[in-house]
Amino acid sequence: MLRLRSASCLVLTISACAGPAEPGDSEGATSTGPGASTGPGTTAEEPTTTTPTTTPTTEATTDPPVEGLRPNWHEDIAPLVAMHCASCHTPGGIAPFAMTTYEETAPWSISMAADVDLGLMPPWHAQETDECQPPLGFKHDARLSAEEKALFQGWADNKAPEGDPKLAAPVPTPASLALTNPSTTVKMGSELTIAGSANTLDYFHCISIDPGNTDTVYVDGLQVLAGNPEIVHHVLIYVDQSAASASWPGGVSENCGGGAGINGPVQLIGGWVPGSLPIEPPPDVGTALPAGSRLILNVHYHAAATPQKDDGTGLAIRWKPSQPGWTSIFELIGAPGQGDPLNGPFLIPADESDHVEEFSWTVSYQGQPIPDSVDVRVWATLNHMHKIGVDMRVWVEDRDTGVNTCLLHTPRWDYNWQRSYAFDAPVDGLFRIKGGDKIHVKCRYDNTTQNPGVNEVLQEVGLPAPFDVKLGEGTLDEMCVNGLGVAVKGGL
Repeated sequence: MLRLRSASCLVLTISACAGPAEPGDSEGATSTGPGASTGPGTTAEEPTTTTPTTTPTTEATTDPPVEGLRPNWHEDIAPLVAMHCASCHTPGGIAPFAMTTYEETAPWSISMAADVDLGLMPPWHAQETDECQPPLGFKHDARLSAEEKALFQGWADNKAPEGDPKLAAPVPTPASLALTNPSTTVKMGSELTIAGSANTLDYFHCISIDPGNTDTVYVDGLQVLAGNPEIVHHVLIYVDQSAASASWPGGVSENCGGGAGINGPVQLIGGWVPGSLPIEPPPDVGTALPAGSRLILNVHYHAAATPQKDDGTGLAIRWKPSQPGWTSIFELIGAPGQGDPLNGPFLIPADESDHVEEFSWTVSYQGQPIPDSVDVRVWATLNHMHKIGVDMRVWVEDRDTGVNTCLLHTPRWDYNWQRSYAFDAPVDGLFRIKGGDKIHVKCRYDNTTQNPGVNEVLQEVGLPAPFDVKLGEGTLDEMCVNGLGVAVKGGL
């Protein structure tokens, strides 16, 4: 679950790792199991079943692998694993097992081949479909080519040969989850105790920190540091422009809801899920952090069986003293967010297999028209639903021509693997939107037991059958919200 209230930020990243990560990518995950194919992702036509496990699911064989065969680990598979898998599958990483050596990886060869063939791994849910042809490709596209998928299948078919280390192909360095050259790193000032799960599964506590900048600076990099990764579900980052949160005892406001926890002016500037790479906008794009302001971390804790403590959650921040040429603004469209509902009040009835919620928003800024002289480019987009959702699509309707341009389609939605998608072009070559254009957000839901996500929800709450699902911030509620990151030349 995720509740998003503010309209401006660098980029909100609800992300998935295991892509070909580079600086500026933002990835994350919350799945478990071999190949991480254990999430509740599904399509209306082909739901997937999931069984979390941390033991290999390869078929037993008494025949040893035949050495000298291709593909093998050292010459073919190790470079692919390093590029597409190791950001998550590393010791202490978000995935439940590591893939840094042949010995660690070989037992999973059959599962790996199956998952990459189905497109489950690496997790990448943006698809080109009959309904959606995005105007540009995405940065860091994690999808494997047909040739790369064939290498995984051939490796499994050959019983995962290791090959000759002397012939090993160069292995790329997996991306680091640490922010490069942070200007400061700030952690929470007091300890929080998170109650064990009983009737309450989700807690929202706000943490106020002082970034310490004595002058206005422009943020171009963020990374959340989770103090207790076992229970930190996600974090939203706000600028508290009036520093009202400085009055919180110990810098903490418990049970603050899904927003910043204050009534004063706030600006959402980022978000994080476990496994996320640093949040870094395109070059010459940034967001102002005024001198004297505070930062608020809204931390969603998902309760464990026993009480847990967190005393180390914080934030690494990188900034520049000079104002960039482009200002990043982040709009939230749908529910919760900007836009008008086209299907009446948000409600997903029990046992309905193809329920639609759709929203339309006319492009503006804080309710005011945007002059045509202002250059606004879309540089990032993300979709977000919960466990009942199965399909989500976002498109722009041109105010002058009526032509529709699809930005993002995630037709096999998977709550456990979420990420933002950044378009692969220079800022001035990105897709341009104008004031008066309409942005449409359309979500489909399957609230039947044919949807594995519904079964997860029912098991979690101990109910025997689907129930009506309303709009809300909890994991057992639903949302239909698109995050749109735009760069405005000179700002608004």
